[in-house]
Amino acid sequence: MNDFKSLKPISVYSTKQAVDDGFLILVDQKVSQEAGIRHPVYLTRAVWDKYVEVPKGMEGHQDQDGRLWDALFMFAFFARRESSSQLLFKLLVQLPDAGDWEQNEKVAERSNRLLREVILKAVVTARDFDDPSPAIFIMKPFED
Repeated sequence: MNDFKSLKPISVYSTKQAVDDGFLILVDQKVSQEAGIRHPVYLTRAVWDKYVEVPKGMEGHQDQDGRLWDALFMFAFFARRESSSQLLFKLLVQLPDAGDWEQNEKVAERSNRLLREVILKAVVTARDFDDPSPAIFIMKPFED
C-alpha cells in the first residue's frame, strides 16, 4: 500500500514566486475592494500586458487604472451570478487592429474594429500551496 503522506513534491512553484518572477500581477487590494471583491486578485502577465496596459497610440484616450477597473468590475459583475469556483466572463476592450487577434476575442461592433469582446477566465482557489485562504486568478481561457 502506498503511503501518500510520506511523498514529497518534486517541485513547487509558489504564487509568491510567480509574482516575484513577473508571471502574476497582484492587484492592489484597495482597488479590488472598491470593485466589490473581497479576496486578493492576481492577473496573469498575458492578461495584464494585453488588456490592462494601454496600447501604443491609445494613451490619450485611456489609462491603465481605467482598464484595470473595467476588468475587475466585469469579473465582480459576473461572479455575483455564479456559484462555481471557475467562471468565464466578458470584457470590452479597445485595442489597435494590428492583426494580433486571439481565440478569446471577437469584434464587439461591426462598425468599430478597435472594440473587442474578450472572454477571460477566473478561478477561485487557494492563494498558495501553503496558504489555503481564497484568492482569485484571472487569466485567458486557455491558460492554467
